[in-house]
Amino acid sequence: MSAKAKPSPLRLLIVDDHEVVRIGLSAVLNLTPGMKVVGQAKSKADAVAQSRRAKPDVVLLDIRLPDGSGIDAARDILSTRPETRILFLTSFADEHTVLEAILSGAQGYLLKDIASAALVRAIKTVASGQPLRSEEHTSELQSHLNLVCRLLLEK
Repeated sequence: MSAKAKPSPLRLLIVDDHEVVRIGLSAVLNLTPGMKVVGQAKSKADAVAQSRRAKPDVVLLDIRLPDGSGIDAARDILSTRPETRILFLTSFADEHTVLEAILSGAQGYLLKDIASAALVRAIKTVASGQPLRSEEHTSELQSHLNLVCRLLLEK
């Protein structure tokens, strides 16, 4: 009998300007079966460079970075690695930022107060190719999209 090939772990890149957040997330996620942190970045430029080098499956990305926005980083990462999944993990929850994040190509948007088990589930969801939807953000996004559609139809 041949042994079953063990599936490759999900490769994760953590992008946050706070070292303690990066270290904490790495510790939790590296202890999670089926996940491996392949890099950490503290800036937009570093995030883009490391995504090219490490080829992560999922990038956990903060919105605010010292040299630019996470939204711009997401666009840059996806322009060179469209198969990468972006999951924003941030403390900013205003409607405009959530909409911009989703329009950048991200598959999800979470607040940093999330429980670790819920974060792991969210990572698995976006890694499988499915968008992450929360009721609160989905209804806000739908309202914005309805407004955009109405404005386009009026032209």
